[in-house]
Amino acid sequence: MKIQKNKILLFVYAGILLIILSFFIFSDYGLLRFLSLSNEIDELNTKIEKSEKKIDKSNKEIDSLKTSDAKIEKVARERYYMRRANEKVIKIDIE
Repeated sequence: MKIQKNKILLFVYAGILLIILSFFIFSDYGLLRFLSLSNEIDELNTKIEKSEKKIDKSNKEIDSLKTSDAKIEKVARERYYMRRANEKVIKIDIE
């Protein structure tokens, strides 16, 4: 009688423990949700770092354009195909 009562109590405790563990793992505030949010935070932090590096690079380029005439001329020639008044443009076809 006592052994059977102990088995029943063991099953009840195991069932309660299983319910509590499944709640902590599978609920909206559970472990799986925590892990997915943690992964999303890491991805967003990586994107932030990349954006900050891109901003720093752009700020350095802006500063160099403000201070260097050679840099301004280089950008004008490469991006906007500008030339000086006394220069000729020669096109070369490469096959």
